[in-house]
Amino acid sequence: MLVRKIAGLGCEGGNCPNTYVTDRGTVVIQGDRVQRDPNAVTVPGELLRRHAAAVGLAGWPGVVEQLAGDRVRVHGRQVTDVDVLRVIGAPAHENLIELSEEVAA
Repeated sequence: MLVRKIAGLGCEGGNCPNTYVTDRGTVVIQGDRVQRDPNAVTVPGELLRRHAAAVGLAGWPGVVEQLAGDRVRVHGRQVTDVDVLRVIGAPAHENLIELSEEVAA
């Protein structure tokens, strides 16, 4: 699977919440791990708004769980592709999840 970065929050070193599109037409979200749920991450809602704007959408079309402040929890499928994990290089406190094509645009 190949990934291309779409949105981020300008963190130094690239190890921060980001979104990517894949060559399969899906979206990968890099965010904070959720204890006991490898298929979820938490990210600032701003990240998803930036992703939507970057792909020409008025807002994030996927389902999110609103948390405190501007944080949201997103559920998908944990990324296990070793090539993607190596390319993105997320730190240990982060996780990558893949969402269906309905949010990729």
